[in-house]
Amino acid sequence: MPSRRDFFQLTSLAAPAMFLPMPLLNFFRPGAPLAGKLFFDETQLQTMRTAFTGHPLFAALRQRLAAFDRAKERKFLKSEVRYNDHLYHIARLSDTAQQMAFYYAMTEDKDAAKLAVDSIRTMMKFPKWDYFLEAGKEVIGIQRASSSVLAAALCADWLGDSIDKKERSSWLETMGERGCEACFRSLYGMRYPERVVGWSMDQTSTYFEHRPGDRVDLSNWPHILDRTNLKAVPASALAIGAVAYQQQFGKSEKTERWLEQAIYSIKTFRDLFARDGSYDEGVSYAHYTALHLAQATTILHRFGRADLYDLINWPGYLDYVYGMAMPVQDDLYEIVNFGDNGNAKTGEAGKPKRSSMPMWIAAHFHEPQALWFAEKLGGDLDEWALIWHQPQMQAVAPKPGPQLWHSDLDWIVARTGYLPEDLVVAMRSGGPSNHEHADRNSIIVKCFGEHLVADPYRPPYSFSDPSWMMRTTAGHSAVLIDGRPHQYHDGSEGTNASQAVARIVRKGERSGYFFWTSDATPAYQLVTPDVKSITRTIIVLHELPAVLILDKVVKTAQPSRIQARFFAYNLEGKGSITPASSGFKTIRPHAELHAFAASQNGIGVEALRLPIPEENAVKHPFAEVSTQTPDLASFLVTVLMPARKGETPGTVEISRASAQEFLIKLNHASRALTCRVLDTEAIPEFEIAT
Repeated sequence: MPSRRDFFQLTSLAAPAMFLPMPLLNFFRPGAPLAGKLFFDETQLQTMRTAFTGHPLFAALRQRLAAFDRAKERKFLKSEVRYNDHLYHIARLSDTAQQMAFYYAMTEDKDAAKLAVDSIRTMMKFPKWDYFLEAGKEVIGIQRASSSVLAAALCADWLGDSIDKKERSSWLETMGERGCEACFRSLYGMRYPERVVGWSMDQTSTYFEHRPGDRVDLSNWPHILDRTNLKAVPASALAIGAVAYQQQFGKSEKTERWLEQAIYSIKTFRDLFARDGSYDEGVSYAHYTALHLAQATTILHRFGRADLYDLINWPGYLDYVYGMAMPVQDDLYEIVNFGDNGNAKTGEAGKPKRSSMPMWIAAHFHEPQALWFAEKLGGDLDEWALIWHQPQMQAVAPKPGPQLWHSDLDWIVARTGYLPEDLVVAMRSGGPSNHEHADRNSIIVKCFGEHLVADPYRPPYSFSDPSWMMRTTAGHSAVLIDGRPHQYHDGSEGTNASQAVARIVRKGERSGYFFWTSDATPAYQLVTPDVKSITRTIIVLHELPAVLILDKVVKTAQPSRIQARFFAYNLEGKGSITPASSGFKTIRPHAELHAFAASQNGIGVEALRLPIPEENAVKHPFAEVSTQTPDLASFLVTVLMPARKGETPGTVEISRASAQEFLIKLNHASRALTCRVLDTEAIPEFEIAT
């Protein structure tokens, strides 16, 4: 894939070729059936219809839209809508309208068009389009006003001649008043937080009926949201809404004000994405953010308002989503789920839809590996994937074999490939971010189609939830010092960033293995100032396969014991973990993990659950490997040996060659390795011999 240097050469020198799929348009171009041609024109529409009706990539999209329960939705429209339910009802209306309008554009199904029209008409009855307020009275748009703007703009375009000009004008006028202005206010507040009187939640909304525990302090939100996905959403909506409004009513002070603010806010994401294209809120939020930025980038260029294609290192973003891919037997689209990320595990929501961004990158940066990701690792293809699909492009698979990915975020992942049976070992080092957990130096391991060391899935957002503990270090496959975690916030302001920092201080690739060390000392010192150093060294023996973990904690004055936790995956009740005298065993349907541990301070192993409600605790059992004698310098060696279910597991022998030297002998099938570990410094040294 292109380097960042190649990327900027591409964007500066080859821009005309890059933009061929999206020709520049002027305002007020007449034509039907599309009213606005916001994202495609009639020629592109015919190509899209051909792909929608016949291309196997879009079979699931075609089936999903065709099977949409229209009777259920009409019942909802007739008797169930609450015009102050912003959390669910207005979002449901905007989703239905967009889906049915798109289906009409693809098939000319008039009944679908009618349902889309009825949904928009019902949405227009909401006096407020969001549940956040400035100064207790003016609506500010975050997610709900943004999705409503998008629905109004797209339906006004895609429904074409099925609505008359007067009604289209009415929709777009209301969109401007209740949607665009609300989005402008939120973005203006993030841009000038010192001018904000005070943000709050609308007490007349039903939000707290649904989530009574979510009474968070919003006083710092203009600062907090300015660095999160929740800025991209209204910024994109404002750009799209402003273009749609200007097409209908002409250029005005209002549309110019909206466009200036939208473009300004979008440009700030140049500093929110890392230089290599990584995004610190994690893959799920990265896609959400990137999709909105791509939509805005497309329409702003399409209508000649701004060229922002070089804003983000988008080819590098492709490396990022590849680096975080972690397919398993039961979920081919699984990801490394640092923080609040991860695929939903049940129902329709359990089918991720992250193919549209790779499809956009493939189209605009001529990157065939992006198309391969969209087809193989991105989940179900949605409407935006079809809009940006390039039928003439052929997918190219990524390079095979073991590889180590280290992002500018200091997130690091070793892998042997992109199939469920391949080995993946991931560590969360790096700095704080929105939607993070207290998970510095935590690891995730999957192999032979199974999660074998897990990051507990999607803890609650609300600090009032009794399972909030899952967000802390105690809820991760990480290290505790005398049972104490590293720093994290109390959740009173939401899922915002902490102050915890870790750094990858060394890494390398050798024949048959990868290695790295992460130093999380600053994060732990914020809770335990006596910590002089805490490092975790990972050695991934990808040919065996096995993972060696070297945990070293040095204290200044007070001797301590350390505990390393390893969580099993048991969301569906098919995982278990049992202790042994020198380690533990994790069992999954298709694979097992055999763990062995040693320390100069002795070890103890327990199988435990978190002290949270049982219905959650049972889903996240863990083994705790602990040193037994307090010491100023605690050193713990843990060896993880994955094995296919039914296969004879490998053997591990850990012995002491001297007071500061461990010998680890590993045998599996016809392979044998010896690792010599020297515990002489804050970062242990090691040698691998075959």
